[in-house]
Amino acid sequence: MSLIERLSLEPTGEMSMENNREEAIAILNRLVELELAGAVRYTQYSLMIFGHARIPIMHWMRQQASEALAHAAEAGEEVTALGGRVSLGIAELAGTHHATVDEILQELVLHERRGIELYRQLLKLAEGWSVSLEEFARTKIRGEETHLAEIEKMLRRRGDA
Repeated sequence: MSLIERLSLEPTGEMSMENNREEAIAILNRLVELELAGAVRYTQYSLMIFGHARIPIMHWMRQQASEALAHAAEAGEEVTALGGRVSLGIAELAGTHHATVDEILQELVLHERRGIELYRQLLKLAEGWSVSLEEFARTKIRGEETHLAEIEKMLRRRGDA
């Protein structure tokens, strides 16, 4: 087989870029769905808070809901910038009623970790292909890691090291 024949059988840079684009759209749509679920989850849980610390916790959860909705919109904008269609779905919602704030926060830890993992997948895919998506993913990873750290701090007891 000649070199020209072999080269014509190898994936071209364009094909690789198209594969990256399709995969990026898929990851971004999963992020849209996850962030929308986060907005619902944080809103629902803000309604389940009672006790002395109700007002600051409720307020914080509603801020997180607003931020999740903004993240969903930003991920959707990235989808359309890549020429894709934005998912109309929403990620799975846990349909459980928790007895304590700690149980709610533990569930939110899992939710934030899922988001971080998806943003990391997007970053890995975008590296060397799209600086814009790299920066988008890095910024979101930083924000989600900060949220996760805050939730983990909220789960600590006074006096914990």
